[in-house]
Amino acid sequence: MQKKRYLRGSSGSAPLELASLVAILLLPIAPMLSIFGEIFNAIAAESIARHALRAAILKSPLTPIDAAIASSVESLAASWQREATFSFDCGKCQKGDLIQLQIKVGSATALQVAGLEPK
Repeated sequence: MQKKRYLRGSSGSAPLELASLVAILLLPIAPMLSIFGEIFNAIAAESIARHALRAAILKSPLTPIDAAIASSVESLAASWQREATFSFDCGKCQKGDLIQLQIKVGSATALQVAGLEPK
C-alpha cells in the first residue's frame, strides 16, 4: 500500500490566498473611480459653458440671451448625462457688453466670458 503524503498547512489555502490577493489588487480602484468622476464633471462643465455661450451669442439676434442660454445648457447637460446649474451676467445685455456664464456640474465649476458684437 502506498502512503499518501500531506504537506501540513497547505491544504485549502488557495481560496484564502486568492481572496486576499483580489482584495489587495482591487483596493486602489475606488479612489481612481472617484477621481475619474471629478475629472469627467470638470470636462463636462467646461464643454457645456463654452458651447452654451457660443450658441447663445449666435442666437442672440433672434432669441433673448437668457432663454438661449437656458435651452442650450439644458440640452448640453442632457447630452453629457449630467445635472448642470448656471448663472450668467451680461450687464444690460446690449451690443458691446460682456456675457459671463458660470456652469456648475457636481463640484466642478466652469466660467466663460464672451462679448456681444457692437453695432
